[in-house]
Amino acid sequence: MAQARKKSTAKPKKSNNSSKGGGNQPLVILIILVVIGLAIFGLQYASEHMNTEPITLSWGSDEKQQTESSSPKSVNKEIKKTVATQSKTATETKKNTPPPIDEAFDEEEMVETVKPNEDLPTYTSTDSYYFSKSFDFAWPKYTQNDQIIEHEFYTLKYNEKTEQADWVAYKLTATNLKNAKFKRKDDFRPDPAVQTKSAHPDDYKGSGYDRGHLAPAADFTWDESGLSETFYMSNMSPQAPGFNRGIWRSLEEKVRDWAIANKEVFVVTGPIYEGKTSNIGKNHVAIPSGYYKVIIELQGSDVKAIAFSLPNESVSGQLYEFAMTVDDLEKATGMDFFPSIPDDLENKVESYYDYSAW
Repeated sequence: MAQARKKSTAKPKKSNNSSKGGGNQPLVILIILVVIGLAIFGLQYASEHMNTEPITLSWGSDEKQQTESSSPKSVNKEIKKTVATQSKTATETKKNTPPPIDEAFDEEEMVETVKPNEDLPTYTSTDSYYFSKSFDFAWPKYTQNDQIIEHEFYTLKYNEKTEQADWVAYKLTATNLKNAKFKRKDDFRPDPAVQTKSAHPDDYKGSGYDRGHLAPAADFTWDESGLSETFYMSNMSPQAPGFNRGIWRSLEEKVRDWAIANKEVFVVTGPIYEGKTSNIGKNHVAIPSGYYKVIIELQGSDVKAIAFSLPNESVSGQLYEFAMTVDDLEKATGMDFFPSIPDDLENKVESYYDYSAW
């Protein structure tokens, strides 16, 4: 009888492929480590030699911050900031950098090309000064609230409270005075140009006062219309008969003589009020305590001015006794005469007077 086979209990052998792969695994790991080392070395080298910050990776909340910093708005802000900084730097550099030699100016050449200001007065010309051609040159200081009446031959500032002018200003020339040919007609009448209505000739009836001219009729006998204009009641003021027909008349004649001798003068005249004031007529025309007159001459280099202040009464004194500087009259009346004159010339003519020079 044949002997039965024994069941084999031996384990099968591992394949040769399996044994071969297990032997190469350390080599693969070594190669990977070398590659990673070279990569790290390359990044560090680039960071050190290219002035760039090393690359860092952020995760989680840092990732959100990195995204926001690279948003369009953030980039625009950085761009604007950079441009502004560069612009500022360029401007400062330009300021601190001297101009090229060919662009630098020659001081002597620059002086030669500068032209003098022809509008400035020299005070030595024989011509009239430029400011004397201004329409309001001869007027004392005024405001937009004042009632300024411009007639063809003279201008006045009307005061409704006193029912007469505070001042009357006009130019007087030798040429016009030498052509006198019209006689006065005594056509006293209200001034239609006064918006608040001027005084009336009847206000003077029975008052004992003359309807005294501020701008004299005799100054305008060279023009019939101008002569008639002087009889507007806005040009009248209550004057004591002895004053109007005495020293005031003498002063008016003297001014005409000065205009002829000096070829041209500017005149400003008006009333003065001191203390309690009385009035006359239905329109309550105020009676001044005195009168002033200012004369200024601007022909050539011999410029001069003189002022007078006289009481509204008969006086026996001489005219020179009532003469004064324009500055003194301004202090007494609170007025500012000829404000458009340049300060240096104004100081010259208003701070000094010489009666004999006229």
